[in-house]
Amino acid sequence: MSCVYKRGVLLLVCVFLWSDLQAYSPHKYLQKYCLECHDTDTQKGSQDLETLKLNFDNDKAFETWIKVFDSVHKGEMPPKKKKRPDAGETAEFKEWLFKTLTSSDKKRIAGNHRSTLRRLTATEYENTMRDLFDMPGLKVKEILPADGSAHRFDKNNHALSISHVNIAKFIEAAEHTLDYAIATRPNAPKVNKQQISLACRGSGVAHIIMNGDGIQMRDKKIDPEFPAAGEFKHIDEGAHEMMGSFERGSTVGLFRHEDESVSPYFRDFVTIYPGMYKVRTSLWSFQWDKGKILPSRRTEAGRLSVVQLTGDGRGGQHPSYVLGYYDAPSLDAKEHEEMVWMNRNEQFGFNTASLAPVANYARKGHAMAFTGPGIAVDWLTVEGPFYPSWPPPSHKLLFGDLPLVEFKQKETPNVKAPIRNKYRQLWGKNRKDQEQGIWTVESKNPMADADTLLSKFLPKAFRRPVEDSVKQRYLEIVKTSLESGECFENAMRLAYKHALCSPDFLFHVEQAGELDDYAFANRLSYFLTNSSMDDKLLSKVASGKVHDPKVLHSEVERMLNSDKSARFIKDFLGQWLKINRVAANDPDKKLYPEFSPYLQDSMVLETESYFKELLKRNLQASYLVKSDFIMINGVLARLYGFEGIDGPNIRAVKLPEDCPRGGLLTQASVLKVTANGTTTSPVVRGTYVMERIIGNPPKPPPPNAGSVEPDVQGTTTIRELLDKHRSNPSCASCHANIDPPGFAMESFDVIGGYRKNYRTIGNGKNPERGMIDPFIGIGFKIGSEVDSSGNMPDGKKFSGINEFKDILAADEKTLLTSLANHLAVYSTGREISFSERTEIDQIVYQCQQKGGGIRTLVHELVKSPLFRRK
Repeated sequence: MSCVYKRGVLLLVCVFLWSDLQAYSPHKYLQKYCLECHDTDTQKGSQDLETLKLNFDNDKAFETWIKVFDSVHKGEMPPKKKKRPDAGETAEFKEWLFKTLTSSDKKRIAGNHRSTLRRLTATEYENTMRDLFDMPGLKVKEILPADGSAHRFDKNNHALSISHVNIAKFIEAAEHTLDYAIATRPNAPKVNKQQISLACRGSGVAHIIMNGDGIQMRDKKIDPEFPAAGEFKHIDEGAHEMMGSFERGSTVGLFRHEDESVSPYFRDFVTIYPGMYKVRTSLWSFQWDKGKILPSRRTEAGRLSVVQLTGDGRGGQHPSYVLGYYDAPSLDAKEHEEMVWMNRNEQFGFNTASLAPVANYARKGHAMAFTGPGIAVDWLTVEGPFYPSWPPPSHKLLFGDLPLVEFKQKETPNVKAPIRNKYRQLWGKNRKDQEQGIWTVESKNPMADADTLLSKFLPKAFRRPVEDSVKQRYLEIVKTSLESGECFENAMRLAYKHALCSPDFLFHVEQAGELDDYAFANRLSYFLTNSSMDDKLLSKVASGKVHDPKVLHSEVERMLNSDKSARFIKDFLGQWLKINRVAANDPDKKLYPEFSPYLQDSMVLETESYFKELLKRNLQASYLVKSDFIMINGVLARLYGFEGIDGPNIRAVKLPEDCPRGGLLTQASVLKVTANGTTTSPVVRGTYVMERIIGNPPKPPPPNAGSVEPDVQGTTTIRELLDKHRSNPSCASCHANIDPPGFAMESFDVIGGYRKNYRTIGNGKNPERGMIDPFIGIGFKIGSEVDSSGNMPDGKKFSGINEFKDILAADEKTLLTSLANHLAVYSTGREISFSERTEIDQIVYQCQQKGGGIRTLVHELVKSPLFRRK
């Protein structure tokens, strides 16, 4: 029997009779080479192989045998200091164990070891609701409990619990969605256009200006009717006087960005109607010199955010989400336009994102004593809401073309009025376009209409054809509701709510074994768009062509090229590289005063833009660790030491020779999530590289391993501390693999800046300012030198990050295999079993035969049998 096992750089081709494999006993090999350290008495690494049974049906034993195989296969065991086994003995042992584990694993899978149901993640649920009802900015994720994680992703069924708490929240989310989806008036809301100034009543900007952190302008000069800051004896009287000129809508120039005490909002606008809005603003920058407005130092960046108002009408301390960062050129106003979905009760906030945290309120003379940069906001124009038709698509999905009529309780005393929540009561309130009365959907033949509507809605919501018996259950809900006195709209709403909380909607319905066409297409869609399949993909499924190689290739290309692929990139990278946790800690303000939310958002955008470029250009896996270009904007350029790059827009920049940047490992997002905000640890970063990039997770540390805490006073280097730690023999073997990546990445600090020396709050030299903004105070010192050299487990040496990246990039197969594993786990929602390792190898092999591009890898994955079965 011929067996080919391709894993790492080893190709085994051995011929054995299966009867011989069955007769083979592995204990002779274990006795000869393993039990000296892993017997019952010693149990080095907490492994007792002496009592390990050949019981592959036992989960614990099965997992232990996999660990044994991996340790021997990778050459980690026996240790290099021990007697090396005969090559023939090792090949025979691995061949037997590989065959046995593979056979056992297939039996386990065939025995339905895998769950047949997997719940939608909160992200998938929100995207599905948005696409189903054509409401692209609907927010329901924040209603739901946070999902867990298993095998590094939240899509795994082991991470997706379901409880009475989940069900209650899904009911709440369904109610919220239906509130938004159902029209409550016969005519569309009037499209209004409103131009507002940041200087508006109640915005808080008056006090910002009074404190000297901004100015009021007209025609790029100080407003002649605006009293200079600091001239008022009583700030409340001054603020009241300033409001008179605010009513005219002046330009506002700000010198400081948003923080806990400063939150500038455009308070003259708040959404009543959910829908699409056109948002335009005019921004420019300037240099303020004690009353003079001069050209700016560079193109600055202003941020617009969307803020959800609380019940008392106040915005939160931080934005619900960032709408975008926008150029503010020197003295030359630039207009920016966005089409954005707005939910009810939302307004816009502004932040001078690229400015230092200057505060003039403590400065004598306030603004008139200040010289520094500022960003000016001329106005904000909001126009909307816009709907493609009325009633909107969300309503038509639920009620088709049934008419909206005025509900008159006197004429129908035994019928309950349609549900209207407190938000819907606001619709049209105090507006000229207010519709009088309560409007509801009318049906002359309720049960017949219910049948028609549910026949269209249920297959779309459940993402597959629906049997008549299933539809009948929902029709029974409508019938019972009508008989209890509910109006037609309420009865249908109840049925829709039940559908949106049912297993058919909340779960990926995938049968054991090979997926049917609908399950396959849904898996494909949730992989590449993080949502249910669209009408184009659905048509391919309905026609039976979804498995045709040309059709499948075309559909994958279409989805990768669509705007919705940004969901896949964001979600996959966020979990694979952990950059969804980039805000988990704030860097120490004294050690890293140049850090800002704008920099942090740019870090994530760099990584997402870079991976998008790799997919777009179908670049090889070596680009994961090494490249000749980076994707940066102005704030990243200053962090990385590049000159001549301004503004918030990410762009590709070619790297000079010997530049330490390029690839994922030197991107600020990765460097920040592998640090704790104060110090870096080669152990943490090394473990990260092994798990996420190389695909060889290290073993958990033994219980008595202890921890290594870096010295922020700078008296002891992290390398010195690790040398003491590694003197423990039980630690040394693992650290031989973990430490090299971590040592190479020591050239980068907590926020991703390149360093030759550590920063310290203890004794040290005064630092050079470099590209740190001159308006940022520096309180740290320069400490000991960084040593980023190291030795790989195979003896290869590197003197720094570039040589280390060269070593990793040379082994493209390992990088490609690791990425293939992560993509497979993410897309299928389950871990890759032992028997499926050869399938991953086949995917990688086929990809390499076609050039080894990352986009090609995606195509090969979705074509594989692994992707097509539960």
